Amino acid sequence: MDLSRICETRAPMDVRCRPMTDAEGRDVLLVVAKMTWSVSARGQARLAFPIAPVTFFDQPWPDARSGSRRFESIRRASDAVEKKPGTEVILVGTAYPSHPEATEQEVSLRVETGKSSLHKALTVTGPRVWIPSLLGMAPGPAGRMEPTPLTYELAYGGFDDSGEALAFEPRNPAGTGFLERRKSLFGRPAPVIEDKRAPLSSASPAPAGFGPIPPHWSPRRELAGTHDDAWSRERAPIRPLDFDPRHHCCAPSDQWVETPLLGDEAVEVLGATREGAWRFRLPRFAPEFHVTIRGETAVRDTHLDTLLIDADAGAVELTWRIAIPMPRKIDHLEKVLVYGIPPLPDALVTDLAARVYGGGHVEDT
Repeated sequence: MDLSRICETRAPMDVRCRPMTDAEGRDVLLVVAKMTWSVSARGQARLAFPIAPVTFFDQPWPDARSGSRRFESIRRASDAVEKKPGTEVILVGTAYPSHPEATEQEVSLRVETGKSSLHKALTVTGPRVWIPSLLGMAPGPAGRMEPTPLTYELAYGGFDDSGEALAFEPRNPAGTGFLERRKSLFGRPAPVIEDKRAPLSSASPAPAGFGPIPPHWSPRRELAGTHDDAWSRERAPIRPLDFDPRHHCCAPSDQWVETPLLGDEAVEVLGATREGAWRFRLPRFAPEFHVTIRGETAVRDTHLDTLLIDADAGAVELTWRIAIPMPRKIDHLEKVLVYGIPPLPDALVTDLAARVYGGGHVEDT
């Protein structure tokens, strides 16, 4: 059946649909809608065209700096998941020094969520190498900082293939600085992205980043459940009973909020734009998913589950989704309509209507 004839959009969004199996083994139709806003340095937001597309595969950074293609981080995570609890906030971009001679810069992300706030800060430095310290090994003095991409390749992690078996940092195998014999780090490049809550000079340094985590890295991997012999015999290919929907959330755990964002929340990004500070409010908008089955139309519940802040592009991407249980006869699923017009100045309404109602982009994969 041609799913492109079922799904239709009457909103300034990219909407794509895909049949898949949910956590209970049921056939569902996944419908994902994404809206893109361009946000100026002064915090003025307007709809962006072209709209960032929904994607059903992980996309790596085009210039990832890993020493090997064996492991690499991703810039965008696949949207091919049927459910994400809460809202995750992802920041991708570049750290900029505050002045030409700076050797380090704090990069921070803050989202005011009403009752509390999401706040995270990391330190980005210029190039440095490992040197001996009282506790073993630590990064030496940093050189002059250049614009630095916020990738996991430049944070603590990596792998060690010098022994009989491959060893790696499961939370970030794409990074640098991981060796089973820490004394062997002497003189090697040290990570330049650091979380001071788990410093590199400590006995237990931790990876640091704002970007998406691949599904096979920790801690996402553990949330996928127990894939043991009992699961293989009794339940496969259905997901394990201890599967946690948080596995679908790709942001670091400290960039996730349990209560979904609604829009109008204040956002602040410091150190990841040339201007230094980037402040704005999320557009307040919620699309409606109208599903028609056997002649009856109902509005399905949804929530904003992914906020991606692209500081390099000066844009934010908002994503919603639903998973529709497939009727016994697929022909009974007649239509899925994604509808909604965000609040706009009157001068933009005519242009928006021409762009959207003249033919929204819907695609099945």
